[in-house]
Amino acid sequence: MMKGVSMISPLTIDCIFGNMPRYPKGGEELYASDFKMTLGGGSCVTAYRLNCMKIPVKFGTFLGEGTLSNLARYLCNELSFPQIYNLYVGNRDPVIFSSVFSSTADRGILSYNVGVDENVLSDDEIYDFLKGSKICVAPKREEVLKALKEDGTKIVYDVHYEEGLTAESISEILKYVDFFTPNAKESMELTKTKTPEDALLVLCDYTKQPIVKIGKNGCLTKIGKDIRYFISPNVNCVDTTGAGDNFLAGLVYGIYKNESLENSIKLANIAGAYSTEAFGCYDFYYDLNDIEL
Repeated sequence: MMKGVSMISPLTIDCIFGNMPRYPKGGEELYASDFKMTLGGGSCVTAYRLNCMKIPVKFGTFLGEGTLSNLARYLCNELSFPQIYNLYVGNRDPVIFSSVFSSTADRGILSYNVGVDENVLSDDEIYDFLKGSKICVAPKREEVLKALKEDGTKIVYDVHYEEGLTAESISEILKYVDFFTPNAKESMELTKTKTPEDALLVLCDYTKQPIVKIGKNGCLTKIGKDIRYFISPNVNCVDTTGAGDNFLAGLVYGIYKNESLENSIKLANIAGAYSTEAFGCYDFYYDLNDIEL
C-alpha cells in the first residue's frame, strides 16, 4: 500500500526584513522595524505543515558541514522539523541563504546558492528515495516521473519565477504532473500571456490540473469547461513569505485524504491565507481543526 508524501529539496535560510519605509537606494542604509532569521520556503515548508497535520512525510535534502548547514540543522531542531534525510556527500555548503524584503503586498528576495540540488543524484537514487509514496513533489527528471506515474504515485509541482522560463521548456515534466500550482506572475511568464485566466487556459494544454494562485484573491482553475474561482479567507496579512508553499500543503492534505478537487483547493486557500498572519513561513501555527471545511 502506498502511503506518505515524499520530496527532495534544498533547505533555505531566510533573513526577513519587514516594515521597511521603502527599498534603499544605492549607497543608502535604511532600517526595518521587523527582522527574523528562520528556515526558508520551498518544499521544506510543505513537509513541515503536512507533518503538523499528521501526514507521514519523507524529506530529502542536502547538508554539508559548513556554517550555513549547521545553522540550518539548528533551525530545523528549533521547529521540531520532521526527520531529515541528508542526500549529500561533499565538501560544499549547499544551503541557500536569502535576504527577504517583505511587505504586506509583496516581497523581494536576494539569494546565494552554490547550486547543489537533485542534480548531484542519479535517476535511480531519486526514484529509490521517492518510490512507495502516495504523493510526491515532482523532481525535474522525466524518467523518474515516468516510473513514479507507472507506480500510481500522484505528482504535484510548483515553480519559482525566472525570467524567460516557458511552459515548453518544462513540458517534459508537466506532462506527468497531476497538480501544478504556479502563481499569477509565474503562470503569465510561463505562457507569455497577460492575464491569469489566459495563462491557465494555455497551461491546460501542458498539464492535467493547473491551479493558478492569485494572491489574497485565492486561485483559479479549470473544472470541466469552466474556469472556477476559489476565494481565500479574509485574514490579517503580515507577511506573504511562504504562502504558496503553505497553499501546496493544504492542497496535498486534501488530495491525500481523498477529498474532492474543490475541497482540496479550499483547504489550500485556508492554509495559504493563515500562513500570512505571522512573520516568515512557519510562525502562524495551524492544525487540523483550523483547516477543516
